[in-house]
Amino acid sequence: MDRRPELPPFVMRQAMPADTMQIDDLFRASYGELLRADYSEAILAKVLPPLLVTSPRLLNSGTFFVAETGGGDLIAAGGWTQASPFGGVGPREIGHMRRVAVHPDYVRRGVGSVVLDHVLANAQRTGVTRMCCLSTLTAQPFYEAHGFAMSGDVDLMLRPGVALPAVQMARELSA
Repeated sequence: MDRRPELPPFVMRQAMPADTMQIDDLFRASYGELLRADYSEAILAKVLPPLLVTSPRLLNSGTFFVAETGGGDLIAAGGWTQASPFGGVGPREIGHMRRVAVHPDYVRRGVGSVVLDHVLANAQRTGVTRMCCLSTLTAQPFYEAHGFAMSGDVDLMLRPGVALPAVQMARELSA
């Protein structure tokens, strides 16, 4: 029997700086629980602190979104930027997925797919034709199920001396 709460109705909307605390709480719940399936406690002790802080630049980008219930709860978030997580901005037609997370109570119920579809449609409207993604090991099957292909393993440097083993992935967006 599924003990998760019923999936409430939700809407996708652009994130705002006022959402910072709720988004940080979402990341804490999502990453704190879901990444344990694929990463050791030693790695998580190092990588979680920087992962649990939302970048003001990301919230001001206009390309980061939240799934909000009618009650004002945030159950998922995600976005994209022209800037790579490694730094720098590439060609205008290439976008980069950023910080996708679903609250653990709502995983595998379609919320992440709605967020991803919303993000990809938004990027496509601006002329992005290829979306890149640095995926956690945990999220790799999710992205593969949505047409992303792996191109290699990477270490995502979160701060000096703190790296998260990740997977470089990408997919073409239809014209």
